[in-house]
Amino acid sequence: MKTTIASVFLLFIIFSVTPLSFLFGVANATNEPGAGGGGLALGRPRGNPCPEVVAQRPSGDNGIPVIFSNSDSNDGVVRLSSDINIEFVPLRPKLCQTTTVWKVNDYDHSAGKWWVITDGVKGNPGANTLTSWFRIEKVSDVYYKFKPKLCQTTTVWKVNDYDHSAGKWWVITDGVKGNPGANTLTSWFRIEKVSDVYYKFKYCPAVCETCPALCNEIGRDFDGEMIRLALSTGNGWPFYFKKVEKSAMEIQQVAHI
Repeated sequence: MKTTIASVFLLFIIFSVTPLSFLFGVANATNEPGAGGGGLALGRPRGNPCPEVVAQRPSGDNGIPVIFSNSDSNDGVVRLSSDINIEFVPLRPKLCQTTTVWKVNDYDHSAGKWWVITDGVKGNPGANTLTSWFRIEKVSDVYYKFKPKLCQTTTVWKVNDYDHSAGKWWVITDGVKGNPGANTLTSWFRIEKVSDVYYKFKYCPAVCETCPALCNEIGRDFDGEMIRLALSTGNGWPFYFKKVEKSAMEIQQVAHI
């Protein structure tokens, strides 16, 4: 695959490959803990849910589809070894003509209640969307409460600030799509070909010629809770892309970790 046709609805599910399956065509998840596994998806570390991170699902879980976008909005092709944005698809099918977003309705004088309904507004935090924001508060080990909560981030991949405690540059979300330049440097990745079917991700942005930047392949690491993507000091981890046959509007987002 020399090029990949790019469009808003070009969707792929990304799977990691074990070294054994890459070299010999045989996955050996039994003897290699965490090897292979499921697709990539959004993850929420305990105690720090925003921004969400790029994590790997267990075996049997396809994860969440992604969209690849290149830095040249006039170029309709996503090319190998070029700067791209990677964005998880944050879509779910509509059940009716209203949204499925929660909101607090107007006061019901007959019942003396403020009912929680749907048809809220997703995003755009401010006075006009005040009734659509909630929080989840823990009551005990098994019970929770809802109350207003604001957590607005994007699903675009980016490299986070250096984690001194882990010694890692983690790949998280809340990146910026498009606008190549110094202010979006951490949001640009490359796809490198490994074989006829396997690829690697690389962080080596060239969208700013005067900016100092790292140049590393992307690997997998365990942070104590989940398997995540991070910059590697050696060879990156091979992945394969499975094209999503359904349209974006037909895809139901997998629940967050």
